[in-house]
Formats: sequence, structure tokens, C-alpha cells
Amino acid sequence: MRRGGRADKLVYISLGVLLVAVAVLALLNRGDGELRRALQENSEFRVCVDGVTVETVGLQALLDLGPQDFSTSLATSIAAPRETSLRGVELRLLLESLGIDTSGSSKFIVTGMDGYYSTLTRDEVESAESIYICFSMDGEILKAQSGGGYGPFMMVIRGSRFAQRWCKYLETVDVITAQGKT
Repeated sequence: MRRGGRADKLVYISLGVLLVAVAVLALLNRGDGELRRALQENSEFRVCVDGVTVETVGLQALLDLGPQDFSTSLATSIAAPRETSLRGVELRLLLESLGIDTSGSSKFIVTGMDGYYSTLTRDEVESAESIYICFSMDGEILKAQSGGGYGPFMMVIRGSRFAQRWCKYLETVDVITAQGKT
């Protein structure tokens, strides 16, 4: 039984086009992947204003700000809530220490190395004891994604009903001003 020659050619051409597209996208993303690996290996994340890096923040900078221990409920759509102890620094205090004025900000975009992002309002960020950059959970330093952890840093919204808006593998905190991108 002879297969349809025309249909086979179309399948092979489609596969060829897909392979070329994947190769091109891999080359384009290689630079981002290298930056992400370096940030994770060095336990750092970037703080930006309107997409421009203002500071690269590491663990020592958070320790210098006097991190707080707190508890919150960790609940997901697939797991029952459980009390979790965390250690971190309020995002508002970190931004203040870097000299970043948030009064004209329209929103804050927190992005993880896995591409996930969470958008925060100015009211959320400026509220005391609300948004934290954490580096320890249940008494242990957060492991990197490659080690099966949530870190080395994670953005936590204290008191949120579910953890879906938390941002694991923190890569950037971008302060968007009213004049900045939307």
C-alpha cells in the first residue's frame, strides 16, 4: 500500500520548519538563560524601575536590612492549608533602602526565573507587613530551582488566601511608574 506522497512531503516540511524555529528561539533565549543561571548561582535578583536595572540584590543586602520571621498559611489549589514559617524583608523597606520612590508607581511586576510573574498594586507594596522577599522557609534556606527548592529568593504575599500570587525563583522586581510601560 502506497502512502500519499504529497501528505508525507508536507509533514517533513512542517517538521523541518519547526526544528528551525526551535533552534532560532533557543539561540535568542540563550543569553537570558545565562543571566538567569548567573543570578541563581550567585543568589541575586534585580530591582528595576521601568525595566532598567537599578540594583542587583543579594542575600547580604537582605540580612543588612534586618529580616523578620513570620508565619503565614501556605495553601494551594491541590493541597490543604498548612502554617509555614518564613524569613524575609518587606519589599517596601528594600525599595526604600535603595532610594526608590514608589509614590508615583502604578504597579510592581515580580518575575520568577521560570517566567511566572505576579503584579502588585502600590497599596499592596506600601502596606506594612504585606509583601516580603524571603530567603528561608521552615527554618531552611531556600534552595535553588535546580536543587528542588523555591529560591534562592521568593516573593510572598503575607495573609493571602492562596499562594498562587507568590513568586518562586525570584529574578526581578520591576517598579513601573505612571510614565513607564503599562
